[in-house]
Amino acid sequence: MLYKCNYCDPVAKKGEKTIKSVDTERDTFIKDDKGKYYHLECFKLHLSKRKKIIDEDEIKLIIKELTAKTQLVAKENTEKDHFLKWIMNFYDGSLPSYFLKKLQSVRDGTHESINEPIAYGTLLDIYQYMERYLLKIAAKKKIENVSQRMNYDLAVVLGNYGDYKKFKHKQQGFSAEKNEVDKQIKIDNKLSNIDKANKNQDHNKEFDITDVIQDLLL
Repeated sequence: MLYKCNYCDPVAKKGEKTIKSVDTERDTFIKDDKGKYYHLECFKLHLSKRKKIIDEDEIKLIIKELTAKTQLVAKENTEKDHFLKWIMNFYDGSLPSYFLKKLQSVRDGTHESINEPIAYGTLLDIYQYMERYLLKIAAKKKIENVSQRMNYDLAVVLGNYGDYKKFKHKQQGFSAEKNEVDKQIKIDNKLSNIDKANKNQDHNKEFDITDVIQDLLL
């Protein structure tokens, strides 16, 4: 996307085309709290020359905070875009405005069926996990109206959100445990190789613990 840099791009006069030089896909940019865009270097100049902030540490802190916010917004928009594209493909058509409002209420955590916000990335994950099940239900119940099916599927997805969280927590715990086991196996294998190597060496040679440590760190 292209946006006007609020520092280096000139103000367009009446009848002139607005210059937009900030390319969010290629440039390092900053979006301030007012929604205005800047090239990173332009934003530094904006702070020092317009805002009269001369403390470099303060400038770095402001940039760090705004960069974090910008990254969160970008991540949110990307996840939303991926989710909506998948949903439109799943239902083979556009999404009615009332359904989009329902999805937004799910994202905000204001939907009556939930008590916390659900990210678009999480919604997409649940829909993908339940895709075959949702298709099976639609065929079994012979839901021909797409709008009704959207509502029904969303209710099913939200109804399974609790089980999804339990599954993810269990999966994360298993993954962490597996990583620890793999790490220990790797260490055990290295120790075994070191032990074999030591047995093949001259037994009269003085043992050096640093050799073992170096091997373990490889």
